[in-house]
Amino acid sequence: MDKKIVIIMLLLAIPMFLIAQKKEPKFTVKFSGFISNDASLNTRQSISARGEGLFVLAPKPVKLDDEGNDINKTPSFNFVGINSRIRTKITGPDAFGAKTSGMIEGDFLGVNTDSKFNFRLRHAFVKLDWKKSQLLVGQYWHPTFVVDCYPGTVSFGAGSPFNPLARNPQFKYSYKLGKTTLSLTQLTNGHFTNKGAVDAQFNSLVPELHFQIQYKTNTFIGGLGYGHQILRPEIVTANNYIIKQKVHSNTVLAFAKVTSPLLTFKGYVIYGQNNDNLVMMGGYAAIDKNYTPEQITKGIVEYTTYNNFTSWLDIHTNGKKIIAGVFGGYSKNLGASKNVDVSTFTGRWGDVKDMMRISPRLIFISGSTIIGTEIEYSSVNYNKGNPDGVTNEEITGYNSKGLVTNYKTANNLKFLLNVTYKF
Repeated sequence: MDKKIVIIMLLLAIPMFLIAQKKEPKFTVKFSGFISNDASLNTRQSISARGEGLFVLAPKPVKLDDEGNDINKTPSFNFVGINSRIRTKITGPDAFGAKTSGMIEGDFLGVNTDSKFNFRLRHAFVKLDWKKSQLLVGQYWHPTFVVDCYPGTVSFGAGSPFNPLARNPQFKYSYKLGKTTLSLTQLTNGHFTNKGAVDAQFNSLVPELHFQIQYKTNTFIGGLGYGHQILRPEIVTANNYIIKQKVHSNTVLAFAKVTSPLLTFKGYVIYGQNNDNLVMMGGYAAIDKNYTPEQITKGIVEYTTYNNFTSWLDIHTNGKKIIAGVFGGYSKNLGASKNVDVSTFTGRWGDVKDMMRISPRLIFISGSTIIGTEIEYSSVNYNKGNPDGVTNEEITGYNSKGLVTNYKTANNLKFLLNVTYKF
């Protein structure tokens, strides 16, 4: 073949080769995350999600030894980094006329105390984005955890147990109407389960439902939410009788975030029942009534929920190098609407009248490195019975609705230093 012809063919092929090189890939994958380590000192033994002092929920109640000394008034110190995190974000080709994306994220907290230091799945979802609507399918934040409005605490847990904290398998559909977004979510417990039987939620046959409306501008975010959950605590008795009784619970919430040039204000209020799956105060108990012999034999029990109120406020500066802030939270057990058998309570903190926390913080930022300090003061009023009392309420410390009427206070101070490196 003539050399001139070969050279011409090569020159003609170069533009085609360059075009092929510029072709967009079908998928893009981006890795990110952070390395985080906490050094913490607690002045009291505390309820911690992994027993490491990392995810401290509340101080333990007063527990006396034979000489009258408080066993739980024992300080502790630990250094741990199991909340370090890695995530993968994926974008891909359009599907069903929508932009597609997904994310997988995990840390090393495990799913319980026995599995701590093991890798744990946090998020795993796919999103379909149309012009005005979005469908999310997979494991993601429970809708009561508002991504645009949560506490900026240094301590791991984002204000829990005063702010909901759960990630759940779900179908979430959102629709935008200008600055307003409406969303409807259908979800199951996942590994954030209600206390009691781990299959109580999905044995009810009805997924949890949550509706939310959110209004958003550059300086303001506000919204309202409503959720309904159904539990079937047991499916069979010890005497081999099928149990069909269910527990219905409702949750309503409101939130707001205001951003000014110097400060950001965030607030959240939630009134709910059976919110123990959100790592919050809540639960249910058997109604105290005269059951027939047949009902007792068959294990037929009617249940009612406890009512709980929780609120928090978070304020912080908007500096790029130094951020100062303070978080305050309060939860109150309002008891049940019917008379209950307190001994059958299933949930979190049914023996608590109320609890509070206040935690000032200071954060220093330099590039990808963040150093945060925080002092966290927590106080819980635990039930305290009186064996020498006359009435049942005096003896147990509960009234007929399960409300704590006699209590003993437990306090804890947590001193925290956190170093985080983002990538």
